[in-house]
Amino acid sequence: MKAIQTEYKGYLFRSRLEARWAVFFDACGIEWEYEPEGLILSDGTHYLPDFYLPNFHCYFEVKRKGIKGTDEGNTALCKISNGHSTDSWAGLICFGDPMDDDLHIFCQETDDGGGGEYDDPVTIGFHPDTGEPYLFAYEDYRERSFFDNFRNFNFIPLLTTENGKYDYDDFVTDRVRTARKIARQARFEHGETPRRLYL
Repeated sequence: MKAIQTEYKGYLFRSRLEARWAVFFDACGIEWEYEPEGLILSDGTHYLPDFYLPNFHCYFEVKRKGIKGTDEGNTALCKISNGHSTDSWAGLICFGDPMDDDLHIFCQETDDGGGGEYDDPVTIGFHPDTGEPYLFAYEDYRERSFFDNFRNFNFIPLLTTENGKYDYDDFVTDRVRTARKIARQARFEHGETPRRLYL
């Protein structure tokens, strides 16, 4: 399947899927940079992630739905996770558009027993107390802190359920569901601008 280049906010995205993610980030007030810099992986190959998300201190890779578990999907996972296995940078990957909500993070973590590599499914939402954009690891019950690497210790705003303190719906509110819908319904083929979201 050939991706269709799509223009949004002056950027020419390689695919409509990437542009839909940019619409979602804008609707949620999440800063994004499109293909800001290439990375050199531990095997010496070059890699250009789709986005960098300054709020989350993470690179973000977008892949179409349905390739998870295939050679193409496994190659993408290998690339985006290279930073956490080398303690260089953190990465997020999504298979599908924002409505599909199939995201996985690769970063570093610390708790009272030490620290190390972390990878788990996450979702993008808003902190229930502060209203700030946050990541939520809905399958993890342990309290911990998350970082892009152990040299710079840039804090990643990511929470777990912390033994039942939070659940998925605390983070994925109507505000998030509306942003997902606007991203999925964005029309690009006739030069239309996606509807503005007032949150």
